[in-house]
Amino acid sequence: MNSTSRLAAFAAGLAVIGGGAAAIGSATDATPPFQNCLDADGGPTTEAMSMAAAAQEESGASAAVVTGSDGSRSRLGGLSLKPINRSFSPGRPAVWRFRIVDCNGDAVRKFERDQTKLLHLIVTRDDLTGYQHLHPTLAPDGTFSVAVTFKQPGRYRAITDFTTGGKRYVLGTDLTAPGDALRTRLPAPATTATVDGYTVSLGTPAALVAGHESQLTFRITRAGKPVRTLQPYLGAYGHLVALRAADLTYSHVHPVAENARRGAITFDAELHEAGAYRLFVQFRAGGRVHTAAFTQHATD
Repeated sequence: MNSTSRLAAFAAGLAVIGGGAAAIGSATDATPPFQNCLDADGGPTTEAMSMAAAAQEESGASAAVVTGSDGSRSRLGGLSLKPINRSFSPGRPAVWRFRIVDCNGDAVRKFERDQTKLLHLIVTRDDLTGYQHLHPTLAPDGTFSVAVTFKQPGRYRAITDFTTGGKRYVLGTDLTAPGDALRTRLPAPATTATVDGYTVSLGTPAALVAGHESQLTFRITRAGKPVRTLQPYLGAYGHLVALRAADLTYSHVHPVAENARRGAITFDAELHEAGAYRLFVQFRAGGRVHTAAFTQHATD
């Protein structure tokens, strides 16, 4: 890994939910007073955030944003994720409501858009089934709400990814759908997936090594021909989320190269821990968003 990549990795590392929030984007008039408590709960110091911002600028990290997280902490850097409701009836449409609050318990009401949205929400059952990538709406009082359906009983992880005050945060919490949960075994590693009549092929490097950047290219075909009509989704032609099976470690990666006319999307991804991962790649074609999933392993 060259010095630029190391700096970019350091910037991404500050975003791990157990270690701090990366400084991404320019500072705005963030809601006070949470900026006074950024050093709490493992949040980065002002010096560390300045270093991360410099690393991002040098590496051009805006092209490939990687946010690492263990997906479990609900409190970080003076901010907390406060669910208003946690339990849902399996198979029934519902609305989940939550707030992001500062160290005084006041709701944060100002967020910067990333990939056209104020907040990205990843929901998955703890066996990595039932994956959903959602975008809640924000009310004037600071309450987020989103329509969601938990199709099967079980314990679910909700991971919020957002930027406020020029800094990115990843906060997670557990939700439940009561009932007898039948766990699904993680599918075997594969490089091809079929979804909604599309075939998605993953060109995998010789090895995915934890802590090292890997380039992943997904090619999308239909009836054996490249899909030349990929449509923008959230400001890009593709989105990739990686979740580690053991602990739901989270990485959200945006593409660094897109060839929509040939149905190809390339990502530079760095998986921070070794283990089995489920990769969820999303693309838009035919006026719909499609999600293909792959199991891959990262070695030490």
